[in-house]
Amino acid sequence: MPSRWTILAVLFVARAAMAVQFQSIAAIAPELGKALDANLADIGVLIGLYFAPGVALALPGGAIGRRFGDKGSVLAGLAMMLAGEMLLFTSTSW
Repeated sequence: MPSRWTILAVLFVARAAMAVQFQSIAAIAPELGKALDANLADIGVLIGLYFAPGVALALPGGAIGRRFGDKGSVLAGLAMMLAGEMLLFTSTSW
């Protein structure tokens, strides 16, 4: 069994990654608006679309965790968050 410090470190990194993901769009909103000629309403829609998959997956999340295991579900979720962030990072247009 892993030590409690290893578990704490993994949980800390996962939570920090989630915080960065959830706050990244709002933090770069002024630059994003200038670069893509988007107003605050457009940025709000973008943030809403960013949270939409989380809302859709929250209800069946328990069943997904039971079927695929906790570790696999968490790793798949983190991988999807990373893919979404990379897609946002590499986008050149609205």
